[in-house]
Amino acid sequence: MHRPDFDEPLPPCYNRRAQMITPRISVVIPTRNGAETLPDCLRALHVSSLPPYEIIVVDDASSDDSARIAAQFDCRVIQQPENIGAARAKNRGAQIASGDILFFTDDDVIVARDALERLALIFSNPGIVGVVGLLDRKIPFADFASNYKNLWMRFTYSRVPRERIGLFYTSIAAMRRAIFAQLGGFDENYRGASIAEDTEFGQRAWGAGHNIILDTDVAAVHHKQYTLGEVLRTDFLRARALMLMRLRKRGHPFFTSVPVFYQLAVPVLFAAMSALLAGLVIGNGFIASGGAILFLTFNFLFFTWFAYLARERGARFAMLAALFQPVDVGVVGVGMLAAIVEFVQGKRY
Repeated sequence: MHRPDFDEPLPPCYNRRAQMITPRISVVIPTRNGAETLPDCLRALHVSSLPPYEIIVVDDASSDDSARIAAQFDCRVIQQPENIGAARAKNRGAQIASGDILFFTDDDVIVARDALERLALIFSNPGIVGVVGLLDRKIPFADFASNYKNLWMRFTYSRVPRERIGLFYTSIAAMRRAIFAQLGGFDENYRGASIAEDTEFGQRAWGAGHNIILDTDVAAVHHKQYTLGEVLRTDFLRARALMLMRLRKRGHPFFTSVPVFYQLAVPVLFAAMSALLAGLVIGNGFIASGGAILFLTFNFLFFTWFAYLARERGARFAMLAALFQPVDVGVVGVGMLAAIVEFVQGKRY
């Protein structure tokens, strides 16, 4: 694994206004053609109840005005002449940061006004080295795909333990710079858009015994709009990447935010489809009935998720999700199978 070099952290500064020792928070934002959402992202950071010590925007060879916009907001801007991918871009930002805490976010994320202040309070506990926040339940889009994806992320993350988690979701996550450096940053073998490098980093930090916590009061709104095709593509790529990661780490503990019911649902769905197809082809009603029962079991596994959606977006939305769920889980299963094939062929990332 390629790991960049990091310098040693600087001591915390004294915040006279708060009359307390306050860690300096360096915000690191990778962007590639993010001009549409970047202004709102930066504006929210500038009006934080605790202003960031510095904002570092890593422009990953954008073809739009992302770099110019960042400069207008008095950010430190690193322009990459060619596309290097999210993992490398975040590492480049971390390399030049001089704060005590690295706060990673995305160019389409709007952090809550008190998010940085909340982080400063949490990091006053020396036993905590990292913090992951939670996406807000509301987004500025009304379409099914965007709300489905946003709520799934919130639903799954809100179910994990609050302490010693193996997650580092960099849409809203922070870590002590010294520990980030000690761990070697993000694995730069992960190329392209952010899919799994933050998950792998969280696994590594967890395996090293570091205490990363989930704090639901560190909040942000994700201004990310999806189509159904983009949801399926993202879930396929993530399932493939996570399965490859799991295969590489076989024999070692593996932390996942994927609920147990979802892990069970993948084989149940494939068994149901196989039984239904076989029963129809050979004309065996008993086998087809078994497939139907398995399909009902599949839907029962997602009961808590559908109930959550009904509370958040209403019964109609939950019913639409129930229709879409088999398609999404099927794509995830295909991604997992693709990873197994690629791993056997020698692929590791």
